[in-house]
Amino acid sequence: MIANFRGSADDRDTLLRTGHTDGHGNGNGRGKELSETELTIVLEESHRTIPLALSSRWRKTPVRVVALEDPLAELLSLVESSRSETVILASLSCVCVLDPAALLEAAATAAGRIIKISISRTPIDMYAAGRQTIVSLLRSALERRTERKPLRESLFASALLPSMDLLEEVPGEVLFQNNLMEYFHSNLWVIGNCATDGYRRILSRLPELSDKGAESYIREKGCVRNSWLASGVEVEGDIEESILFPNVHIGKNTRVSKSIVMNGNRIGAGGDIQNSLLLPFSAELSRATTNVGDNCSIGSRSSIARNVDFPGQIRDGLTVVGMNSEIPAGLRVEAGVCIGAGVPASLLRKMKTVKKGTCVFKPGNPDAKVAEPSGKSRR
Repeated sequence: MIANFRGSADDRDTLLRTGHTDGHGNGNGRGKELSETELTIVLEESHRTIPLALSSRWRKTPVRVVALEDPLAELLSLVESSRSETVILASLSCVCVLDPAALLEAAATAAGRIIKISISRTPIDMYAAGRQTIVSLLRSALERRTERKPLRESLFASALLPSMDLLEEVPGEVLFQNNLMEYFHSNLWVIGNCATDGYRRILSRLPELSDKGAESYIREKGCVRNSWLASGVEVEGDIEESILFPNVHIGKNTRVSKSIVMNGNRIGAGGDIQNSLLLPFSAELSRATTNVGDNCSIGSRSSIARNVDFPGQIRDGLTVVGMNSEIPAGLRVEAGVCIGAGVPASLLRKMKTVKKGTCVFKPGNPDAKVAEPSGKSRR
């Protein structure tokens, strides 16, 4: 994400007016002039389905969303064409609640330095600098580039972090930062804390939704306990201590417990999903089609298994199913497993069980196999 801000209000595209606050989303009456900030979310072209969701989600879209084919080079063009004096670059892998006035105040002192932002004494992937400083950094990164890498790696890890001059603390709190375990637990936190001041404070900072979304249904034999259902959800099974994102369908006699099922997943009948994170499924499916087949078992309720490849990211028995992956009927996926993005059912159909702590990735060739938990793992 790019945030540009300037002293004047001329020649801007999409603006988010950010006043001085008390850290709880309330104006504190300091009487200072509002800062004018232009926000842009930059995504790689391969993730082009995300901008469509972002641009239609809010009643008044607070950001411009741009998908780029060559992100580093095209990001340079975006920054060069801006008339803003200061640029803030932040990774969407970090979600935080912060005092916007304090952030702009810290960024305004950047000048020729690159400032890394810290919240609650936790450094995050957010940097502030003068526009010309960022332009020079991006040009240098392009000159050194020998191969095209993902934007987060080429910009944040390879360019911004080594060039950092100063760490600046900004009031706020980090909800999660590029970590699946943090993401999983931060979402489940909502179930027990949706009536607290902390939850209401976070909710108050979000823009108004464009619409309330489709109705959700709990069918006659469905059951939901201590869970959170978004819009367009249909439940025919048994849901307990879980969060179901928009347009999720849970089939008959399927049990979901202590899990997060994200947008668009359609789960067949007779399944069992425990302590799992299912990332979004964005491919178009008919109502009768599922991306998780009948009688699948995913995860385990009581396990401390770690993933061999990603022990820091996937541990405590968590099982992860990647974006747009298809799970064939009858497959057993054990604890600590990582199924990568876009894995086809045809690959998983060759095995009855995905062993504890292993990974399965979308194959680069037809002979790709699952990683065994022996320390010799595939990436």
